[in-house]
Amino acid sequence: MARGMIRGMVRYKNRVPVRGAIIILERMVNVFNEQLKEEDWEGVYLGYTQTNMHGEFCFSVPDNTVTYRVKVFDNRHE
Repeated sequence: MARGMIRGMVRYKNRVPVRGAIIILERMVNVFNEQLKEEDWEGVYLGYTQTNMHGEFCFSVPDNTVTYRVKVFDNRHE
């Protein structure tokens, strides 16, 4: 199992960096949806961070062979 890194930058539409946005990292796992009787994907929370003054964030991930989802939350709405 090889470790990896997820890096990114968050900007508003006008290209201004989003400072202090909350970034959540989830590992995607395959689950069976009983109601729909089919396979589905579900996110498992791994951790969070905040963007720096340049809108950048970074996560170290334990396994670079699985799928991850990044969610961004910003309450400033510039």
